[in-house]
Amino acid sequence: MDEILDEKTYETRKVEYAPFSLRTAAVLMDVLIFVALTYGLFYVLKLSPTYLIFLEVYWWKIAIVMAVYFIYFDGSESNATLGKQMMNIRLLNEAQRDADFTDSVKHFILSLLLFFGYIFLLSNEKRQTLADKICKVIVVKV
Repeated sequence: MDEILDEKTYETRKVEYAPFSLRTAAVLMDVLIFVALTYGLFYVLKLSPTYLIFLEVYWWKIAIVMAVYFIYFDGSESNATLGKQMMNIRLLNEAQRDADFTDSVKHFILSLLLFFGYIFLLSNEKRQTLADKICKVIVVKV
């Protein structure tokens, strides 16, 4: 395991890479947040007769909001979406510093394009997906 300097406390601590189970749980939490929000919007605004029709009509707006959500939170001070925060994991660059918005944008786009690369997470030392390796980022436990 490597060591990392916590930029908030300036203390050195061991880096523990986030396992497959935590990363998967974080993504599922993020998806559940969006399902709850979209269902809430559907229920309150009554823009269509059923929830499925609502999703069919407004999918592209939901996709844009989700993209902004993932990019903003992964590139922000917390370096973690709400799902990652609940699982106590965060995104860092390989230099073990906070990821910035350019890292976040590259990671989001490549994660969508290379979704099959998620399986690489099971087979390497730093538990990186293919998108993580290309973007030179790591996901660590807080």
